[in-house]
Amino acid sequence: MSLRFALTAGEPAGIGPDLCLMLAHEMQPYPVIVISNRQLLSERAAQLGLKVELLDVQPDAWPNKPAPADSMYVWDTPLYEPVVTGQLNQANAQHVLETLTRAGQGCLDGVFSAMITAPVHKGIINDAGVPFSGHTEFLQELTDAPHVVMMLATHGLRVALVTTHLPLRDVADAITSERLETITRILHADLQQKFAIKKPKILVC
Repeated sequence: MSLRFALTAGEPAGIGPDLCLMLAHEMQPYPVIVISNRQLLSERAAQLGLKVELLDVQPDAWPNKPAPADSMYVWDTPLYEPVVTGQLNQANAQHVLETLTRAGQGCLDGVFSAMITAPVHKGIINDAGVPFSGHTEFLQELTDAPHVVMMLATHGLRVALVTTHLPLRDVADAITSERLETITRILHADLQQKFAIKKPKILVC
């Protein structure tokens, strides 16, 4: 399978759909499938004055070539209520989770090589009655992974976190020697296997 990536548009009333639409004006080396609501993207493009052709895709016919310039592949995902830009709506929290589930499950099924996520609003998801602390924990539950590592990366520096999305008062108790060893071993293995760094140099802060 050629490389193919899922891009979730995040909170529908936020900046995520805007970012997806702006990305369509840049040539991509691989197919990128935006998982969002087609009507939302069309309306947002009109608001922003952007001309972007939305190319519908379905699970039984994934594209193997990048979308042409000024266009984007869209896996249409239903909204629960119409979106007003800038106004959060609890009713669409489930839509956000559905886009993440589609992307994550697609990676597990081998449809996507990786997933990219636009910003979500944790508060509105929690207000809708769904416990949600972040993408990391959501994907851990989806994949039944015993451990996960969040890594922030730039061209010259990678920072892996021992804890994620905890109240500050709980962080010290969560940093144990066992947890630190587990995270470091995962980081070391992935730097070798996924980043092709033969001898990773890991500093503990």
